[in-house]
Amino acid sequence: KNEVITSGGQDVVPEVHQVLDKIRAFTEKIRSGQHLGVTGKPLTDVVAIGIGGSFLGPLFVHHALSTCTSKLPGKDSPRDAAEGRQLRFLANVDPVDVVHALEGLKQETTLVVIISKTFTTAETMLNARTVRDWLIKGLGDGPDTVAKHVVAVSTAH
Repeated sequence: KNEVITSGGQDVVPEVHQVLDKIRAFTEKIRSGQHLGVTGKPLTDVVAIGIGGSFLGPLFVHHALSTCTSKLPGKDSPRDAAEGRQLRFLANVDPVDVVHALEGLKQETTLVVIISKTFTTAETMLNARTVRDWLIKGLGDGPDTVAKHVVAVSTAH
């Protein structure tokens, strides 16, 4: 936090840490069960939708952390902390891949993370609409269904 990294003449470190703090707060709410789905149940399963780097980056991090058994001070290892949770990736518009990604999941405990730089990639948006429809089919078309079960991740401002 004490480093200075400039872009366009501005120190970007404070802004980066503000975003990281928001991510940490949100993920803590998910992991602790404070952020509940529309039915009041904790969200234990995640479907990550993206393509290219928006898919591969999170997949690589997942694979690295899923094998990590080192504990951080006062915390479980990443692998232990993920016990009872599922993370699935959807990066292809093949309908069979959608079926496999959603197979065995319950809408009421699923969080959908849409990852895109611009939200204009046709494959990502088709998968996002398909999974949104799956959520609505199981949870209804109320205003909180998408609000409580779908988040977006982007580098766009």
